[in-house]
Formats: sequence, structure tokens, C-alpha cells
Amino acid sequence: MNLHAFIAAMPKVELHIHLEGSIRPQTLLELARRNDVALPAQDVAGLREFYRFRDFAHFLQVYSTITSCLKTLDDYRLIAYQFGADLARQNIRYAEVTFTPEINVRGSELPFDDILAALNEGRSQARTEFGGRWQWVLDISRNRRETAMPVARWAVSAVDRGVVALGLGGPEADHLPKECIAAFDYARAAGLHSAPHAGELAGPSSVWGALRYLHAERIGHGVRSIEDPVLVAYLREHQVPLEICPTSNLCLGVYPSYQEHPVRQFWDAGLYVTVNSDDPPLFNTDLVREYTVLADDLGFTADDLERLGLNALCASFLPAEKKAQMEGEFKAEFAWLRTA
Repeated sequence: MNLHAFIAAMPKVELHIHLEGSIRPQTLLELARRNDVALPAQDVAGLREFYRFRDFAHFLQVYSTITSCLKTLDDYRLIAYQFGADLARQNIRYAEVTFTPEINVRGSELPFDDILAALNEGRSQARTEFGGRWQWVLDISRNRRETAMPVARWAVSAVDRGVVALGLGGPEADHLPKECIAAFDYARAAGLHSAPHAGELAGPSSVWGALRYLHAERIGHGVRSIEDPVLVAYLREHQVPLEICPTSNLCLGVYPSYQEHPVRQFWDAGLYVTVNSDDPPLFNTDLVREYTVLADDLGFTADDLERLGLNALCASFLPAEKKAQMEGEFKAEFAWLRTA
């Protein structure tokens, strides 16, 4: 089996992907039409062009346009169901999916509990039909820190409805992790995990803040840790998982090329690397393509890719016994793929 076929067939886990940023252009067109929302394009080709990344301001505009089309509970059921279909297409067996509740509650004027129930209905239907499963990371928007505690309370209230962690997203500049200490302490005390974004559009200080103040168990992105040798040594010593999204980082201008992206340096230095797709249609990627980039542009071997896949599984917030079961299944599949 060649390496591309190996990548397509290998079992996968995704830890850094946004539900709203995974909505297909054709689905957005359907949502806009049924909710009477004006879009900048009226066909799929035009929306694909609208999705095409230009700069961070345009990215935020696209994200805002997407969320403005989510108005009804059926909308939320639909996007969850289609997300499950996309997981199955890539042989992603498990994911931890970021959802930003405050933006959606404010935009749709629907209660959080109703939105989550609709998302879980779509999730359940997708699991029945396609087999994959996922759980939720509820994200605080950094630039709306007044919503941090309400989001944390929603997350804690939903620990029995698929929420496993509290996240922190949005623009890093001028919005420090320590501003959300109370929300993360509250969530952690209730048993939720800590999975903030840090070290993407801001430097190593953002990662240090996430570690020191939010007790981050994983770092979303974390790529600019490379600028601080002391931080790199800390991440290696403590094996803090990094949720690296190479294509996203290139699109946002963090690095000019895959060859200049630090993922290979992190890997060779023994850091805990996982690979993810972030907002797939917005960056014209998916998890299969991210693995393919590593193989084609950065020299990752089948052994490396297998280790990356197992890294993601072991860094997940699944219970230990479930992880052990899935690890055994994954290893058996990888062994079979090598002989196919």
C-alpha cells in the first residue's frame, strides 16, 4: 500500500476542529435560503470563493456569516449530522469538537440547552448511520471575557451531555489567559478538562499563560512556542500535547510555507505532537490532507503517521479504559494496513 492510500485508510482521531468552521459551502447556502439570510454569493462556487482565506479580518467575516445562518434547532441538528458524515469519510473514529456557545445563543436567540440538545440529536443520528463519535469542547471567546463565567457554567451543566472540556479561542492579542482564571478554575473543579488555544497569533507568553493560569492539559496550536527554547524544553519534559494545524497556520500567515512550519522541529525534538484541521472548508483542507502534507512536504513516514494517530488518541479526554480499548483496535488496524 502506498503512503497516500495508507493515510486515507488509517484510523484517526481529531482534537482541534471547530463545528461552525466545518460547515460546507453547500450547507451554508441551504441554511441561508431557509432562514432568509443574505449571502455574498448565491451558489456553491461563489461561496467556495468567499470561504477562500484572504486575511484574518476576512476569516472573521466568514465565520460571522456562517454563524448568522444558524437560526433554528433543525439547523443545529443538520450541521452536527453532516459533521458526522465528514468524520466517516476520513475514517476519523473519534473527535473532540470545539463549539462556541455564546455566539450561537446570541445570534439565534435560542437557549443553550435547546441548542445542545439539537446538536446531540444530530450527533446521535450520525453515530447510528456512520459509526464515528465525538464529544464537545465549549469555547470562551477571548474578546468577550464577560461571557467567560456563563460559558463555564453551561459547560459544567452539560458534563453528562457530551461536554468534556472548556476551551478559549478568539484573538490572542490584548486578551490574556489570566483574564479567564475564574472560569477555568470553576470548570476544572467540576471535572472538566482545560484545552485553550494559545501560541498561534501571539507568542510564547500566551502559551506560558495558558499553562500557568489555566492549567492547560493540551495547547490548541502552540506553534510559536518554538520562539522560546525554555518553553520548548518544558513542553518536551512534561509532554504537553500540542494540537497543531499546519494548513491553518499557513493560511493565517503565521508561517509562509510547510517547510518553514515548526511541526517537523517539534517532532524531531520529541515534543508531543498531534495534527488537526481546525476549520477544514475555510482552509481548503481536512485531516487526510494534513497527514498527506506531512508525508509529501516534511518527510513523515508511515511509522511517524501511525505514532501521530496514536498520540491524538492518547491525548484525548476519553476515559482510560476506552482509550486502551481503542489503542488496541488502532494498532491492529495499522498492522493490517502494512500488509495490505
